[in-house]
Amino acid sequence: MDPINDASSELPRFGIIGAGAMGLSLAAMLGRTAEVTIVVRNPTKAERITSAGVAVHGLMQAMAHPTVVPSIAALAETMPLTAIFVATKTTAIDQVARELGPVLDSIPVEEHPFVISFQNGIEPGRDLGERLHEPRILRMVLNYGATSVDDNAAVVMLNMPPHYIGGPDATHRKFVSTLAALLTACGLPTKPVENIEPVVWAKGVLNAAMNPVAALTDSSVGEVLDSPAREIVSRLIDEGLSVARADGIKLGPDMAAHMWAILDNARPHTPSMVGDIRGGRPSEVGQLNRQIIEHARRTGVPSPSHEVVAALIDSFDWRVFRSQQPVAETPA
Repeated sequence: MDPINDASSELPRFGIIGAGAMGLSLAAMLGRTAEVTIVVRNPTKAERITSAGVAVHGLMQAMAHPTVVPSIAALAETMPLTAIFVATKTTAIDQVARELGPVLDSIPVEEHPFVISFQNGIEPGRDLGERLHEPRILRMVLNYGATSVDDNAAVVMLNMPPHYIGGPDATHRKFVSTLAALLTACGLPTKPVENIEPVVWAKGVLNAAMNPVAALTDSSVGEVLDSPAREIVSRLIDEGLSVARADGIKLGPDMAAHMWAILDNARPHTPSMVGDIRGGRPSEVGQLNRQIIEHARRTGVPSPSHEVVAALIDSFDWRVFRSQQPVAETPA
């Protein structure tokens, strides 16, 4: 089954899990050339999107009117879908897999949509595949950043295409190429790649170097680069690249210089981890620095800067977790 190339289908049909900035921006862009259903749990946000549609502003411009459903389980009623994009924070992977698994199990295997990790981090695509026991998992590496400005709108302040899509199975190559062309046509210039891992690692090392430092200093990318914290970013980049090399990931000899150029172009951008810390939400340090630390330990490469930064961000996450626990009653 190839819904994208099926002549009987007027438009491809996509599901989107996640109604944050990335999910909203994706829904607005995809809605140009496809039918879109988006999962929105918040009733107020769902009502706003249903009535006004979704929009993206800034360095991307689009509007669309997707179908809104209240839960992942409700996606079963919208089948068949060409693909389902998971655009949640990586901290929600377990919950997404628990709810999406029964939806996939309810339909024949040959009708399963592709599941696409539209997320940051080094391991989210692999984690989704393992939890869902689903071979049709693809991974996107995104070179844009979005921030929510309303219940139904996002603004893009950083856009450095192309974006990349790929998966672990060469048998999906035709679908990957066709989907990349569709994403490009709707305004998200995307390249298909046979081996997504080097691209994943390059983006992961870059995010693990900048995002937690910006969060700890409550800064934009430019403010970090102009401050003494730039030295910490430098150490994190060097350690991350050393771990990648030890793990057999070929990133090329000029990757560090390339990363500094990307950061310099991203000066106006404020990483989403800054907003997570400001808002008292769990961070994605587990899919960034903690993943690098795990690979470092397996390969015997020191990663002291990542360990320190991860522990500091974990302290914020610990405070969030602690605040959500019930207060124990004091014995009389």
